Amino acid sequence: MVVLIFGLYYKLDYICAKFTQNTMENLTQQNLDLIANMIRTAQRRFYDDSPYYILWGCAVFLASIIQFFLILSSYGQNGIGWLIIIPAALIIQFIILKKQKRKEQSKTHIENLMISMWIAFGVTLFVILTFSFKLGANTFPIVLCLYALSTFVSGSAFKIKAFIWGSIACWLLAIASFFASIHIQLLLLAAGVLFAFIIPGIILRINEKAEQI
Repeated sequence: MVVLIFGLYYKLDYICAKFTQNTMENLTQQNLDLIANMIRTAQRRFYDDSPYYILWGCAVFLASIIQFFLILSSYGQNGIGWLIIIPAALIIQFIILKKQKRKEQSKTHIENLMISMWIAFGVTLFVILTFSFKLGANTFPIVLCLYALSTFVSGSAFKIKAFIWGSIACWLLAIASFFASIHIQLLLLAAGVLFAFIIPGIILRINEKAEQI
């Protein structure tokens, strides 16, 4: 009788342990599936941001190239391209934002983190450019490092390799920029936004179109 009771006890204990193990495994799998779905949802919405990367990549690319040629031609106001192109890009961004707000959906936790990161990027960039007279020839290399940091985080969060490779390119170009003259730095800056913003932005756009088919 005692043996039977102990047998039933151990059997019941085994069943409970197995049930607990299966429950934990199911909960773990559900949590992993939930995280994966959040990433996929955020990634699909991230495709909608492709116009911003293309817009600002092209703006900085054109402004850099224009200033490069104006410096070569010894033009006094060689920074005039920035004064024209950047405000124009801001106006275009405002128009895009207005259109996107009409179909705005609730954002995931990852998306909110990325928004905070890009706000921090914008504030930091503003501070760097405002006090560029203090940084001197180190301004563009630091800006390239900032581009690399932001695109690396975005690429890692949404598992988009184009941004990760673009960020690596920016870091390498930043190192080269520390040893280059100002007009060569402008070319390196143009190359940086090409690899970190324009090309990944175009890839995002292509993926967005493919998802809509």
